[in-house]
Amino acid sequence: MVREKYFSLRPKPLERYLWQQGLPQAAERVFWLHWEEGMRNRDWCSEVPLKRVAAQCCIDTSTVTRAYQVLKSLGLIRRESAGRDPENPFQQATAITEVRIPRELLTELTRAPNRASGRYLGASEGHGEVWIAPREPSTAPTAPKVPESLPRPQTAPVSAPSPQPPPKHPSRQEIQAMWGRASTTERSRFFTASRDGTTGLEFDPNTKLTPEDRGQLLAQLEQLARARHATPQSPSAGTGAAASHVYAKPRKLSVLELARTRKRIGESVSSHEAAEVLRQVVWAAEEGALRRFDLSLAVNIAVKKIREGAWTRPNRMPPNWARALAPLETCRRA
Repeated sequence: MVREKYFSLRPKPLERYLWQQGLPQAAERVFWLHWEEGMRNRDWCSEVPLKRVAAQCCIDTSTVTRAYQVLKSLGLIRRESAGRDPENPFQQATAITEVRIPRELLTELTRAPNRASGRYLGASEGHGEVWIAPREPSTAPTAPKVPESLPRPQTAPVSAPSPQPPPKHPSRQEIQAMWGRASTTERSRFFTASRDGTTGLEFDPNTKLTPEDRGQLLAQLEQLARARHATPQSPSAGTGAAASHVYAKPRKLSVLELARTRKRIGESVSSHEAAEVLRQVVWAAEEGALRRFDLSLAVNIAVKKIREGAWTRPNRMPPNWARALAPLETCRRA
C-alpha cells in the first residue's frame, strides 16, 4: 500500500500546532485537504468547490463554511473570490484557497528538531519521501599528520580582494538636471541613436554636459542596443547554434493570479465586458506582446491601460481563443 497508493505527508511541527489550537475535527480535515492540493499544485493554492470539499471530508457543506471561518481567523488559510459569471449573476467561480503558516509558528520552527540522516529532496506523488543517503567515508589514503615537534610549513596569507564599489545610479533629480544641460540637438541625436540601436553619440563642441553626463548617456545607449539585439534562448538551445526567436518556456497565470486579475478588471470595466477583457489580458500576458515581461508586471501593465482607457484588443489574438479560467459553482441561498 505504501508503494502503490497515495498517502498524506504532514510536517510534525505544523500538526502539533493544529493540535495546540484545539481545532475542530472538521476544520482540521478541511485544512489538510487544501494542504495536499496546494502541495500537489506546487504553489500552495487550490481551487476546490465547496461540495467536493464536503464530500471528501465526509461533512456537511455548512460545516465546511464554519471550518473556513475558523481557519481564516487563525491565519491558516486565505480565500479570495474569483468573481461571478458575467452572463449569469447567480453563478460564481470557485474561490481560491491559499494555505498559510502563522507567524508565531515560524518563530518556533527553529526550535523543532530536524531529521539528521540524509538529505530531503521532496515528496514523490504516490511514493512518499525521496532522500539521498549520507556519503560514505572516503577510503582514499589521507596525508600523514605532521608531528607537533616538527615545524609546520608556513603558508602565505591570502588577502581577500577589496570589494568594488557598487555602480552609482543617478537619482531622478540628477537625470532631470542632466537633460536640462543637454541641448535640443543632443536630445534629437540621442533619440535617433536609441531608435536605431547604435552606441555612438556625437556631442556639441560647446556642450554643457559634464564627462559624467556623457558617460551616462553612452552607457544608456549601450544598454538599449544590447537589449535590442539580444536573442531569447529556448530551453533546448544548448548546442551553441543560433536560437530562434522564441521565448524560454510557456507560462500560465495561476488560479490565484487569475482571480486577482478578474477582480482588478471588474473595478474598471462593466460586468458584461469583464469576461472579454479578461480573456484578452490573459492571452496578451501568456502568448501575446506582454509575454516578454514578468507575469506580475505584464498584468500590471494591462490593468493600467484598462484603467486609463487605452486598452485595445491584441492584434494577433485568435478570434476563438479560449482558456478554462475557473470552474463555476452555483450560489445557493443559505
